[in-house]
Amino acid sequence: MSENSIKITILSVSLILTAGVGTSLAQVTGANPNNRLLYSNQATLFGDYGQPLDPVSLILPGTAFGAGFGSYQDNPASAAFFRESFGEAGFSLRSVEEESIYRGNSRLADDQQTTLSNLGVVYVFPTTRGSLVAGAGYTQHSSFNRALSLRARNNVSSITDNFKTPGSSYADIAFNTFATDYGDEFQDWDESIFRIGFDQPGDFLGIDQNAEIFESGYGGEFSAFLGTEIRKNLMIGFSLGLLNGNYTYTRAFQEIDGFNDYSSDFLDVDGDGTGETDIDRILLDDRIEVDYSGIRLRLGAIYKINKHLNAGASYAFGTRIQVDELFSANIATTFDNGEMFEDDIDSEFRYFFTFPARTSLGLAVTDYKGLTISASAEYVDYSGTEIDFVQSRLLEDQQIENEFISETFSPVWNVRVGAAYDLSPFATLRGGFAVYPDKFETSDNDRGVLLFGAGFTLTDNVRLELAAQYTNWEETSAVYDYAEYDYSDLPDSSPSFTIGSENANRNADRWNMLATIKFGL
Repeated sequence: MSENSIKITILSVSLILTAGVGTSLAQVTGANPNNRLLYSNQATLFGDYGQPLDPVSLILPGTAFGAGFGSYQDNPASAAFFRESFGEAGFSLRSVEEESIYRGNSRLADDQQTTLSNLGVVYVFPTTRGSLVAGAGYTQHSSFNRALSLRARNNVSSITDNFKTPGSSYADIAFNTFATDYGDEFQDWDESIFRIGFDQPGDFLGIDQNAEIFESGYGGEFSAFLGTEIRKNLMIGFSLGLLNGNYTYTRAFQEIDGFNDYSSDFLDVDGDGTGETDIDRILLDDRIEVDYSGIRLRLGAIYKINKHLNAGASYAFGTRIQVDELFSANIATTFDNGEMFEDDIDSEFRYFFTFPARTSLGLAVTDYKGLTISASAEYVDYSGTEIDFVQSRLLEDQQIENEFISETFSPVWNVRVGAAYDLSPFATLRGGFAVYPDKFETSDNDRGVLLFGAGFTLTDNVRLELAAQYTNWEETSAVYDYAEYDYSDLPDSSPSFTIGSENANRNADRWNMLATIKFGL
């Protein structure tokens, strides 16, 4: 896979395998699959969706009754329960704080994001019996903001060990800035600049590392939906949505020779044939910008068992999603004599993936002495995600990537429960929780979500809806991947290698605050 045809990442699975290292990332390396730069990780991130981000549907699953405007994402048949036409508009304020432990050192980082969360209208058609309700608008369902900060001494690897990896798309700009150099006089393999000039190949004295990595973005749908009571107590519905989202990944990664361990005069940076200095520091700045889109179709049904009890089910069809990525990277090196070298690269890549279908089941107890309780269980098989690189010459890489997904990801049942109590005709309190199991086969980092909210009637025609969503989880994710050379092959051949990951243990707290104005039509 060439630099011009792929997104430049730390290492994609396909790049690793194009270099000839076995048949599966999971089998042949110690790399962490929880790496946002892998196509597999991005596909399951962009295709997935959580709770609809309007303040009512966020807390009360709409699988078995009409909660808020975004209920159509749980079950489009829920629209049939709306009795009055309305419009609404809302905003979301999101913040994340993460404590990370990297190489024994703990750091805090945070980030904020404000976006339009929901905007739409619902129209209730006049009927002599039953109901017919249509709606259209925009509802977000995903947020991607993350924050990671690290500062530590690393005596095992350097990010330049990523640049030297055969097949790495950083190779040219790293070589041009002396972040890597030839490993021996035959010039047929690259080595980290921090491992050159020692008596034994691959010796490494350690390096000081400082980095900040931020992620931001959101996913949502522009949808039209219809719900109707097709026969007494039986509601059916469908929705057709344009899935749309964006994602940004930025990383500033600095390595500094703080103890002047690398102080030889073996680097010839002026081209006169004589070495005169050594490396002092390296800075990598890279950025990924993603826009993705697709068409998502849902069908659903709800049966009203009695006056207060409903049961519902919905099915979201598998979705083919187009991903357009822009990548830019810059490496700057500074030497002991003060000289600097800098080079950059950028690329564009388009690929597709199919996110698997999702099935939702739900029960709801509605308006029982002012109390409403709603619960849902949603099944999705992340291992069924399939990537399509489109170009036939990338067929082998595509097959390897999809085999990796099927081995690494798992099916899960997401569970949501919410309740609402009408304090009066003018005020409602809401609360709930959700559990999202880990989608990786090899880890058990479930996400727990707590939900709180309230609604207030401001005038006969206007209502204010508020909600707060708190999510906490722990995970171990890759900071960067790197090549571990086996130098025993020297001098007969270039060193073989496996891939390892430098990981951070992260504890994340994410808040999402929602406010929506709902008005009658």
